[in-house]
Amino acid sequence: MSEHDHGLDPQVAPDVLPATVHGAASRRSFLKLMGSAGAMAGFTRLLWPSVCEAQVAAPLRFVAIWSLHGRLDEFWTPKNGETDFDIDFPNSSMQPLQPFRDQLLILDGLDYRVLYEHGTSGHEGGPVTFLTGSPLTMSSGEGLPKSESLDQYLAGRLGSATRFRSLQLNTYSAFGGQGIYDSLSFGPGGVRVPWERDPLKVYQRIFAALMTGAPSAAELRAAARKKSLLDFLVRDATRLQSRLAGPERLKLDAHLSALRDIEKRLTGGGGGMCTKPAQPMQQSLGQLGNIDRVPQNTQLLIDLAAQALACDLTRFVTIGMLPQPSAPWLGITESLHDDLAHRVNEPNMAMRAEIRSKLNSFHRWNAEQVARLLGTLKSVNEGMGNVLDHSIVLWGNELGDPDVHASHGVPWVIAGGANGKFRTGRYLKLRAGRDPLDGWDGLGSKAPNAIAHNHVLVSIAQAFDQPINSFGQADYTGPLAGMT
Repeated sequence: MSEHDHGLDPQVAPDVLPATVHGAASRRSFLKLMGSAGAMAGFTRLLWPSVCEAQVAAPLRFVAIWSLHGRLDEFWTPKNGETDFDIDFPNSSMQPLQPFRDQLLILDGLDYRVLYEHGTSGHEGGPVTFLTGSPLTMSSGEGLPKSESLDQYLAGRLGSATRFRSLQLNTYSAFGGQGIYDSLSFGPGGVRVPWERDPLKVYQRIFAALMTGAPSAAELRAAARKKSLLDFLVRDATRLQSRLAGPERLKLDAHLSALRDIEKRLTGGGGGMCTKPAQPMQQSLGQLGNIDRVPQNTQLLIDLAAQALACDLTRFVTIGMLPQPSAPWLGITESLHDDLAHRVNEPNMAMRAEIRSKLNSFHRWNAEQVARLLGTLKSVNEGMGNVLDHSIVLWGNELGDPDVHASHGVPWVIAGGANGKFRTGRYLKLRAGRDPLDGWDGLGSKAPNAIAHNHVLVSIAQAFDQPINSFGQADYTGPLAGMT
């Protein structure tokens, strides 16, 4: 069975650095860039963006997390405005994300417009369109998208720089198999990319190979060339330290520290950056399907994904959080779908309060898992920041209103520094009070006030320097205004 069959897509790292870096010509070019002694201050400002960032800067990662059962406005909606937003109020479902407030971009008012304008809505369309921006098609006999998902689009163009092109994880299969309902990643033409839910298999295929498998000749060449460039940069930059003072010396010290962090990665001495995680215990298929083990398996998979990202073994990850049909670890023994989501507007006000409180505890638990990932990424130093600074983490959902299974007002949150590509620490009210369904004639017709989630997919692709202006559905063009 191949890596791809287990939610892993391996690629061998190519030779990514120019051969001239070893020769006298490149040294003369570098010294020319440095200039004379009188231009040293200018050189320190040029060093990072012109050389290091072009070749060995911290890579940008993309992680997409998906959860269920929409939003409850009184618990999800932040209070106050764009920059003074508050998610730390009592019973807030997003309060676990408070420690990362400055790196959040909360998007309020997005719709899976492509679904209801093409005649579908509800559960099945959510996972299909989440990362594809595509309508649901039944031409193959099952619901599939017409196009590939964003993680696979990016991995196909950028994933060859790492050992594994992408990683697809699923914390629990609602129906036992690789079903459309819980698939998030799709290749070209909308072909489902299999996911893995066994933490032990994920560990063995990623970290056992990392620590025991011999690297390929191509990987050795690529690592040697990166190491050669780093040696060159560190050696020449170190010579400047005694010739600089004050702020310019501090800048150069910071650049050297970043270079040495990268050097540790290349030589396998990354310390806390790339450490071998503890091996998860083996589980039977029955244990993997045991609802009581969802919290443990979720945390294991999140930790393994975070470590794979920190080790730069992959840069593209999807995680489906799919605990069904209940959440006994939260004291919820009722059906999340039938007894809670479909009854959030229960006429009996006392029962309604209890139902909404229980569903909110489930939503908050999902936020805690996202916070676990963010915290792990933030704890790993990289360059002049940490891995979270160099990541885009997208947390999305299948629905907006859980009762009517609406595809409008779907809760989306972006977290991470995004390598400075997005302006974070903000809450964007995208529709400014407009009803997306005002003037809408029903399924299959245009919704003039709706804002398609496709725009966010375009924004993320452009953050990776991809020259596109639409994604999934050509009708919705351009990035989402206000993100950059």
